Amino acid sequence: MDGFISPGADRASRVRSAVERHLSNASASWQGGAAFGVIFSRKPGVFIDEAASIASLHVSMCVANAPGITEGSLDLVVDGQPCQVTGAVTPDASGWATFPIVFLN
Repeated sequence: MDGFISPGADRASRVRSAVERHLSNASASWQGGAAFGVIFSRKPGVFIDEAASIASLHVSMCVANAPGITEGSLDLVVDGQPCQVTGAVTPDASGWATFPIVFLN
């Protein structure tokens, strides 16, 4: 059955595409490839001392857009800013993962 896509896989693909179009608030690219939508969040910082805190940055995305992305990856660019993946990239059954990042200088 060359080229056969199960109805469930086709529906999942349409849902992922709809989420990217309607809920994404940032654009990303992987290894210099085409841009795709991601959900970017900046959560209140981790308290360091009286003068500083570090914001917690997370990206939610369909990992099919970034084959091979793992903790430590440096090839993700979010809204034009290079970043490093700083936590595990564990996709759910639909292929979406939420993971922490830090922006690189």
